[in-house]
Amino acid sequence: MICNTCGVNNKEENKFCINCGEELVETESTSGNNCPNCGAENNEDNKFCISCGHQLSQSTEQRENFTVQNKPNSNTGKKRKSKKQFHRETNNSFKRKQARKAYSIKNLKLLWITVGVVIGSVILAISFDLIFRPQTKDIPVETKSANPVIEAKVFEIASKFVCSCGSCNEEPLETCKCSTAVDERQFIRDYLQENQKPDDIILAVANKYGWLEAEFASTYNVEASKVWNPNPLEITKDIISTTPALISTKAMISDRYTIYSAFNCPCGQCNKDELRECTCTHPNGAMVIKRFIDEKINENKYTIGEIIELVDKKYGGKKI
Repeated sequence: MICNTCGVNNKEENKFCINCGEELVETESTSGNNCPNCGAENNEDNKFCISCGHQLSQSTEQRENFTVQNKPNSNTGKKRKSKKQFHRETNNSFKRKQARKAYSIKNLKLLWITVGVVIGSVILAISFDLIFRPQTKDIPVETKSANPVIEAKVFEIASKFVCSCGSCNEEPLETCKCSTAVDERQFIRDYLQENQKPDDIILAVANKYGWLEAEFASTYNVEASKVWNPNPLEITKDIISTTPALISTKAMISDRYTIYSAFNCPCGQCNKDELRECTCTHPNGAMVIKRFIDEKINENKYTIGEIIELVDKKYGGKKI
């Protein structure tokens, strides 16, 4: 193949000229008088190749026909493109397509990056909101009676008790907002709507929930396990019987406060000493110990003293 730049003859399989390095492009003949030996283009009237000297085989008639075929069209004013020009245009078209494809891929990447940043920002914002926003407990809705007399009696009876949930710092039952307090007041309300006597209702609440204030214990003859007293060490014989039977009585859920009062919080990380007042969630802290006490009470096989010993053995913190 003849190089169109320097005229050096190259092998047919070569893509670039061995002399000047230009790309070898097979061009379309304009004279029709190509050398059959080396492929070089010659003038129409040449009989021998100007490159290799080989005799040119095409006749004058063949060359004239070739010239007529490649003559510009008189109607359109256009002539056939050479192979080199066609190759150049094809190559340019391919490059443009590749550029458009690369641009589309780049835009798609930018789009996905933008979407990723937006989604990541939303997730991060939600996470911060969940982590740092104070968690508020839903206050249960209490359905009160339309009868003001009943509601007044509910308040009066509830005022003799402390909320029995054990986790709201012994709030008065008549004002506590937790779900346990709401259930207890509804229990009282249901009995009043059945026209039960207030004294009978007080006994029913004490037997079911416990936590009757100590000052009313002797009035209603309620056993010691149902009584709440802010200072168990000062309970008198008029409030609680000292019969031996009570010593072997299994601990009940209403005895939690008595057990709590025997301990200081042993976690060593909070400011409150008394276990009954502490609600910390530290390892081996107040909430862990209170949960352990509730589990042992629910097993219904330990007395108050036995549970106190179990807690002291496992967590420590028993008052001297």
